[in-house]
Amino acid sequence: MASSTITINPEQMTDVYNRLLAIATELQTNAIPAIKEIMDVEFYTEGKAIDAIAAYPEANEKFLELVEHYNRISTLVNDTLTQMMQTDEYAAIRIIAALEV
Repeated sequence: MASSTITINPEQMTDVYNRLLAIATELQTNAIPAIKEIMDVEFYTEGKAIDAIAAYPEANEKFLELVEHYNRISTLVNDTLTQMMQTDEYAAIRIIAALEV
């Protein structure tokens, strides 16, 4: 039985982490507040446009789930980077350099 090796490039993992973090930050900073503002508009809260926007409440819920998924995957990638740093000093140096910390 042959064993297989998985090679992970620390710079690529760091790039993925930074991109996921940027997306999650953008969603948290801009999209969620905008959605909350729309949800407070009287036209929306009074149900005057309910036929036109019937799918809107479900869409909001799905969007908030998307934000949670980005946050969760960012955490998983961060955990992987942390484990890589604890396991391999050379990888740790490369990850720290890529994160610019």
